[in-house]
Amino acid sequence: MLKPMKPKPVLPKNFFLWLLVGLLILSGIITLIAAFNGGEDGADEVNAVYTNAAATLAAQQWTLGSSTPTATFTSFTQTPNATSTAIASPTLSLIQPVASNTAAAGSGSSGAVGCNNSQFITDVTFPDNTVVTPGQAIAKTWRLQNTGTCPWTPSYKVTFISGNAMGGVTTALTTTVQPGQSADITVNMIAPASAGDVSGTWILTNESGQNFGTTFYILVKVAGATTGTVTPTAPSGTDTATPTVTVSIPTATETTTPLPTETPTSTP
Repeated sequence: MLKPMKPKPVLPKNFFLWLLVGLLILSGIITLIAAFNGGEDGADEVNAVYTNAAATLAAQQWTLGSSTPTATFTSFTQTPNATSTAIASPTLSLIQPVASNTAAAGSGSSGAVGCNNSQFITDVTFPDNTVVTPGQAIAKTWRLQNTGTCPWTPSYKVTFISGNAMGGVTTALTTTVQPGQSADITVNMIAPASAGDVSGTWILTNESGQNFGTTFYILVKVAGATTGTVTPTAPSGTDTATPTVTVSIPTATETTTPLPTETPTSTP
């Protein structure tokens, strides 16, 4: 009969390694004791201690490196993908107001020339769209104000610049107009023979022949002349008599003439 085999004693893993470490530590302690008891130089003793400690540390590192697996951690940093999102920015549009140099009704604008300037005030005679007859005499009068700093003397004139002058000519002022004052200025014209709308634009001129101030104009309607024979027409709503034609037709009259009758005659 076979006897069971006794298990062999198993030495702990790394037994010899720890034994070596223990011997190194023991030798270090012995060395320190011998150093303190001997007469060696202090620097040699310190070096010996450092040498033994370094040997001990190297042995421990070798033991840990051979017996313990080393886990290697790989670190990484996840960088989020930056998404560029376009954000619509409201656009502020600045509309700059345009300065409007609008003169009064019935006038335009030429502007100041030196110290001379004028402003149209109103039509005194023949306002816009006045109906006139062909060949009618027109004494057109405008009221203007001296808005400059120089007086208007009789050497100043009213000058035609565009449209239909209707026979009007450059006319000199008859009085002096001081700055800030208003004056009525008249030009004589004659309505044209053709019917329709007629206009003409005028302006003031200084003694140097320079036009200045606001322009002013005349606008009339020339009525058409009536020619030819006027044919009267029946007013609306009046009954128009329609002539009646009577036709007489002669009628034949039948006349009956008695025929002679034969009377028998007897002979005796």
